[in-house]
Amino acid sequence: MNRILLKCAMVMVISVACSLLITGIMMSANDMHDPRGYLIATVCPLVISPAISFLVFRQSEKLRLTLETLNRVMQELEITNAKLFEKSSRDSMTGLLNREAFFNYMEGARQHQMGSLLIIDADHFKKINDMHGHYNGDGALMAIGQCINNCIRPDDSIGRIGGEEFAVYLATDDESQVKSIAETIRMEVNRIEYRTPENERVPLSVSIGGVVGVSKGTIADYFQIADRRLYEAKRNGRNCVCIQSKMQNAA
Repeated sequence: MNRILLKCAMVMVISVACSLLITGIMMSANDMHDPRGYLIATVCPLVISPAISFLVFRQSEKLRLTLETLNRVMQELEITNAKLFEKSSRDSMTGLLNREAFFNYMEGARQHQMGSLLIIDADHFKKINDMHGHYNGDGALMAIGQCINNCIRPDDSIGRIGGEEFAVYLATDDESQVKSIAETIRMEVNRIEYRTPENERVPLSVSIGGVVGVSKGTIADYFQIADRRLYEAKRNGRNCVCIQSKMQNAA
């Protein structure tokens, strides 16, 4: 309000000055020197300009405040939408990408760089649930997911794609690197000291199937290949890694 009154006062002073200047010029041009003219030139702006300028500046201030509020609401809405989008792309239990979000990420990532896919399955998970309950089973899955996430690099991505299955997209098509990362994941999961609230240790292990050189073809094709390698790892006794090379893909 003080700012509006100050602006009104400034407009009033300027209006009076301009009115007197114009009146003076007109009187000089017509060789007139009537004091009443100067009085009218002073009184009229004093009466008219404050009311008009107050209305204009008050509406302008209201508009400014409305725009500020609108911008703030829009920013809050953008933040909320971003949070909702992030939440919708995450698995509610592990916080990792969910199945759809992981597929979308993998589809986009392989357009820029050839990579590799790992499918990781928690061994004997049904047995863990049966022996220790679903609460401890969920805890074991979260521990495995965190362990896998700690083993991969910043350019890689991990998602929980269903039940006790995780998927990792590695930003490399180097077979030795892929096998090394997969073995690191397997060994680190073995080292997890997961215990129930009763302090009973639950041994954890994973079987890993993978395919090197994800580029052309459909995502489903590569998942089928990695899935076949996963079941091969399970047939080999679980707690092991089975990776299909680029040469095998070409064949």
